Amino acid sequence: MRIGDDRPIRYFTLCARSMIDVFMLVGEGLLKIDPENYSISRVQFCECDQEQFAEIREMIAREDAGFFGQLENVVLFKEDDFTAQFPTLESISLKLEDEGLELEKLDRLLLKRTHFNVRSSFPYDFINLDFCQYYYPHPPGMLRVNETVDRILDWQRRLSDDGENVNLQEFVLAVTCRYDAQFPPEAETRLTELIRSNCTLSPQYKDQVQKTRGTVQLEEWIGKDREDFFFSGWPKDIARSAKEYGWSMEILDYVYYRRYGDENNPYVIACLVARFSRSNLAPDYIPPALFALNRENRKFIDEIDRGSVEGRQVVESLGRIVAARNEQARRKHRPELPNP
Repeated sequence: MRIGDDRPIRYFTLCARSMIDVFMLVGEGLLKIDPENYSISRVQFCECDQEQFAEIREMIAREDAGFFGQLENVVLFKEDDFTAQFPTLESISLKLEDEGLELEKLDRLLLKRTHFNVRSSFPYDFINLDFCQYYYPHPPGMLRVNETVDRILDWQRRLSDDGENVNLQEFVLAVTCRYDAQFPPEAETRLTELIRSNCTLSPQYKDQVQKTRGTVQLEEWIGKDREDFFFSGWPKDIARSAKEYGWSMEILDYVYYRRYGDENNPYVIACLVARFSRSNLAPDYIPPALFALNRENRKFIDEIDRGSVEGRQVVESLGRIVAARNEQARRKHRPELPNP
């Protein structure tokens, strides 16, 4: 990844308490552990569980490393008549000293402060958004995840506030979400509009739909293969936002695997990894749309036999990551992970 000037990467994550992604980057040398205080620099996370938040922040060993709250709530914060009275972090801090402040107003000001702090922490070279929920959940709030990604693509254009004056020319974003066959009718309508727009604007896209799906009647396509329709459509939502903010989008990887829920209901976890680059011309979102349309570009991750060659390689690699993580856990007197 080209990040310019050989500076260390800036990383934002929605990591679990296991922090496998963080210590994988440590193992690759992309994130550094300070040999004196064992802190990990230039990594930020967001977490809404208080216990996990405290553990992850202690493992990173920086007081400023984390943002407490649900990312969607933080990023999509909206002013009201009360919060609008406090336009700066300084004014918010002064009001928070008011011991008579109502709990609801206290929470609103804390959320606004976190919103300010998250926004000012951008931009990042690599963003890992593992939402662990549906990209299009049932209404209300069907577009909250999509709107969060949209806002982040906007914030990535910022000049950093930390004195490093980082002005990104490109970055990598990974978005992981759930899908099942019961996604909302409103989401189906949205995806239909997106794909129909592709067919209207791009003869090449329309031709590929006809050749590979045997029809350009989208309702027929949905009836035949609802999952394929979803996989083909939702990356366009991200590509459209990228175009709006002057980013060209190149899909690097598109992987998925299957799981079962608590009620034995099947669902899919899908992960889209894309590179975004600044574009002087109007970005073209048809190339990523064509990439997502091609079934051969989607990689299914099946169960791996632990005893196979590939399985042993995965276990060995994961073992190194867990060892690095557990070494940090011992330093910070936190629970260790079991060996893989």
